Formats: sequence, C-alpha cells, structure tokens
Amino acid sequence: MLTITSLFENTVAKYPDRLALVCGDTRLTYAQLDDRVRRLAQAFFELGVRQMDRVAIFQKTSEATPIAYLACQLLGAIAVPMNYRLSANEAAFIVRDAGARALVYDDSMLPIVEKMVTALPDLRICVQVCADRNATLHAGHHAFDALIDGVAAFDAPLPPLAPSDISALVYTSGTTGRPKGAIHTHGNDVAIATNCVMEYSLTENDAALHIAPLYHVGGMQAYFVPHLMVGAANVILQRYSPESTLAAIAAHHITTLFAVPTQIQDMLFHPDFASTDVSSLRMITTGGAAIPAATMQRVIEEFCPNVFNGYGMTEASLTLLLRPGDALARLGSCGKPTLISTCRVVRNDPGRSVAPIETVEAGEVGQLIVRGPQLSSSYWNNPVESAKKFRSGWLYTGDLFSVDESGYFHFHGRADDMIVSGGENIYPREVEEVLYHCPGVQEAAVIGVPDQKWGQAVTAFVVRSDRQLTEDAIIAFCRTSDDLAAYKRPKKIFFVERLPLNPSGKVLRHELAGAIYHGFIAQGAQG
Repeated sequence: MLTITSLFENTVAKYPDRLALVCGDTRLTYAQLDDRVRRLAQAFFELGVRQMDRVAIFQKTSEATPIAYLACQLLGAIAVPMNYRLSANEAAFIVRDAGARALVYDDSMLPIVEKMVTALPDLRICVQVCADRNATLHAGHHAFDALIDGVAAFDAPLPPLAPSDISALVYTSGTTGRPKGAIHTHGNDVAIATNCVMEYSLTENDAALHIAPLYHVGGMQAYFVPHLMVGAANVILQRYSPESTLAAIAAHHITTLFAVPTQIQDMLFHPDFASTDVSSLRMITTGGAAIPAATMQRVIEEFCPNVFNGYGMTEASLTLLLRPGDALARLGSCGKPTLISTCRVVRNDPGRSVAPIETVEAGEVGQLIVRGPQLSSSYWNNPVESAKKFRSGWLYTGDLFSVDESGYFHFHGRADDMIVSGGENIYPREVEEVLYHCPGVQEAAVIGVPDQKWGQAVTAFVVRSDRQLTEDAIIAFCRTSDDLAAYKRPKKIFFVERLPLNPSGKVLRHELAGAIYHGFIAQGAQG
C-alpha cells in the first residue's frame, strides 16, 4: 500500500544518483537525502520517539525541514509543521494541543522557543538546527547535525505503515481564532501528491524552485512531495526576494515554480527581470488572489507560457484549477475540479447535518463543498469544529462560490470573514482580542481591505475610551504582544465613534469596508 514513505523509497530506488535537494551550499542526491532521513529517524527513535508520537517542526525553511518531515514519515511519527512567524503563545498552543513529544527548531527561533518551553512541561525532546555547527547549543537540547552524524541508518523493527495512518497535523486558524489541526493520513497525502503530478505533468526531468513555506500544505504536500515522488530536483530558497528568485531560476534551470500573485508581479516588474534568463520555466502555478488581465498577459508572454491558477485549503489541498488554456479567457475564475475532486455549490446553510442535496442554480452564490480521497476526515482534538466542517464525507469550506453555465467555479468571498494577507490566513477575532487589551481601546473590529501588495491589509476600526490614544500607540502595543504574529498586526487604523451592529450585536463588517470605499473614514482620523 502506498504511503509517503513508500513513495520516497520508490524514488530513491529508481534515481539514487539524481540530484534531489539544493539549499544554499548543500547539494544532496536522492541516496544522500535518504541516508540523512534514515539517520535522523534512528536518532529520533533512540531519543524515545515512537509511532504516532507528534513531532513539531518549528523552523524557517532549509534543507532540515524536509529531512525532519520525511524522518517522521519513515518512523511512523506524526509531523506537526508550524508557521515560524507565530508568536510564543500561539506556537505553544499548537505544541500543547498536538501533544507533541519532540520539537525541531532552528537557532534563530531560540528566543521564542525559550518562552514556549516554560509553558510546556511535557515537551521533553528539543532538537536545535544550528546554522553554524560551532554555535552554542541550548542547555539540554540536541544538535540536529550531531544527531544525524552520531547514528547509523534507521533499522528499528516497526509495524508497517498503512494509508490510514496519520502522517501530519497541519494547523489552520479556526473561525474563533483558535488553530485547528487538520488530520492528514498517508492516504490523503499520497492522493494530494498524485493529483498534482497528474495535473502538472511532473517528471524526473523537472527542477522545482521552492519559495513557498514548507509548513503550508501548498508548499509541502502539494508541491515538494509531488516533485519528490517523480524524482525531480528540488531547489529550496531560504528567504524569498524577487532578485534571489530570478537568480535561482536562471542558475538552476528551474522548470516549475509555485508563487503567489504578489511574488509573480514583484519579479515581473523587477529591474533584473529583463536581463534574467527564465526560458527554462515550463510552468508557474499560483493562487490565492486575482491577477490583473494586463499583468497576466505579460506573465504569459514574457515569463512563462503555462500558468495554472489553483484554489485549495489545508483540509483538502488543491481542489479547483484554472488551466493554462483558460488563464486569460477565464481570468478571475478558479477553474474546474481537479482529477480527484468532486465539488458542489450548495445553499449556504451552516446547520445542515445530512448529505447535501440543494445544489444552487448556475450563477447563484452558495457554499463550496468538496469530496475526494485527499480530504481530511476531521480536526485533531476538536469534535465540535469537525462536526461543523466534515459531514457525510463532504468538507464544508465556508467559502462562497458560484458555478457558471460552462462549469467554471467563481469565488465570492469567505463566509467566515477570514483575511488573506501575503498568502497567510488571518482571522479578525484573534487580532481583536489583542486590541481589546490595549489601554484606551473601548471596542475594536478588524477586516481585510484590498491591498495591491498584500492582497488584503489587516485593518482595524477602534472606538477609543481615551481620546489621546493614537494610531502609533496601538501599532506599538501590537508589536510587543506575544499573542500576535508580526504578519497579523494591523497595517491601518481607523478611529470611529461607534461600530455598526446588527440587532444581535454582531459587527457589520461590510459597512466598515463600505465606509472606507466611499471615503467616509480617513485613516487615523475620528469618523
């Protein structure tokens, strides 16, 4: 039976000498990558990690990220990839909720990790990835490279893995602001990888550039693993910038690139673009925001002729795809269901508990629901949210869509008010909770406002109890909070006399957005 481990082993057997991984000065063939993965799995085992134990991976992208992830798969442990931009309290919540036995982190995260571990007495195993092998190791922690160098390849006798075994818990913020751990089995992730291999026609001759974070489903399960599955080369860029990405495309003859629209536009309009050879690119895949028609025309003519635009989510990965032939003609659409996905748009009834039967008419807006082998079955340790989102084999996405007469799906917004800024999901409530702790704030509401660079900018509306409170003071307060990651901080503050409420006391967020659009409120001013 296929698992992530068996996919990797098949590739190693077929292509042992083919280049597998490039990151900075590190270059590993598939045989060398396999050796490091097996050694780390053995080290984990000797430290006491067993099948079904959770291993949190809290680090910036490097070659250590996939090595740690694959070691978990081999051992039968459950990987818990974490957003390295989380605050100490946010990260601690995930580690605690997952019940992680071990934590892998890089030394740049040490100040946050030190805050975390004081609140996590059950976390016994911490592995530090050091950029410098001679760096000072935190007391009681283990050095990543030393662990690998100090053991032989993995040979512990373990029961064989099954497709139903859990491979990863991938956390995504809930509608209340609390993260939810989507359960990914080996079967789910094999389906995701197979889907992407088929849709993108990946082969061993491809060279992928990874600029997307590998803690995302889009970065790991839907991009890294599919390329690993076919024996392609994987070039990891540790820190994205338009100039470094363009340089990497030329230097490594990159054939496939996954980038969000903001990144594509950054590169297209960068001064280095005209002088950079990007002719090796055969495919760009993107998603998460719209691209203007004029820009898309330039992308196709000057950057790459084949552009895929996908829609997906942590719980199901890639489910809708606009293929290159439709990139301009159907611009603005999310395309049609992928090969393994069944999608419907139904009446947006959050209370429905039976199989969906009320599919909306063509052009009518409703809630997108999804079914397929890639689908998570539930959330970890969260039966309430699981019952809401997973019903009778369908995932209720909470996203509003319509389907036109030709079968193309069109996105109309998120029913749960989620903000997508720079490719990251942000929920208003988690930002509001921090604002309510700021001295001088009486009431607060947060929405996403369209932004040319970020897609959406986190924007706060504040009713002041202290008239001397300034925009700068609120932003400074958010900057010092351990409960709010940097990318979640408000980029704009508007002061208002009152928040618009419905009869039940719920904030009417669309009225706030409309007030900005019509110029009724000026930034930092009393409305």
